[in-house]
Amino acid sequence: MSQEPNTFPSYCKALMRGPLPGREAQITMDPVPEERSLTPGKNNPDTRESAVLVLVSLDEPASILYTLRNSTLLNHAGQISFPGGRQEQGEYPRDTARREAAEEVGIRPHQYEVAGWLSPLFVPPSNFVIQPLLAFCDERPAITIQPAEVSEAFWVPVRDLLNEKKIKTREHVIRGKSIQIPYWDIHSVPLWGATAMITSELTTLYRRYLSYKSTKTGNGAAS
Repeated sequence: MSQEPNTFPSYCKALMRGPLPGREAQITMDPVPEERSLTPGKNNPDTRESAVLVLVSLDEPASILYTLRNSTLLNHAGQISFPGGRQEQGEYPRDTARREAAEEVGIRPHQYEVAGWLSPLFVPPSNFVIQPLLAFCDERPAITIQPAEVSEAFWVPVRDLLNEKKIKTREHVIRGKSIQIPYWDIHSVPLWGATAMITSELTTLYRRYLSYKSTKTGNGAAS
């Protein structure tokens, strides 16, 4: 790296100038890795674009914001997700992530600093490509949920996600096939699927940051 990043946000920004862990990190939480090898054609008119805001608060302990989708929604009801949604016509992905975060949890762009994009994720069953926008805030902003879409918003400490004991598996039937799905046990609802895969890339970056800090300072302290 040409500069010496001394915080996790600056470390992420430096890494985002080059290739990210991407699939290498996502696959550890992928329930159907054989399907994820499929990629949408660039000219596929049926592929739908979406974007989410991955917001990390740097106050102690550093934590990630998640939402619990309303159980009455048609898609992914009652699941843990990031604030986000489908890209509207004429909208850029960054605008989508910011708009959805404002609508779903009341967080405005001036309350956080954007670091850049994590790796996109293709979701074959819905034919969606998710663009995760990584952002940081110094302290947790006030949350105002949109109850029609979100039943709960909550923060999960990064250190909990780094705890391997929090990763478990659960048997689930997908399209008639019984498989073992990996998930994080950090809520009454399992953190799995696309949200877990995006989280996995972020935790991979955090582990690399801790290793980087350790080589620079002789310990694993991070900020």
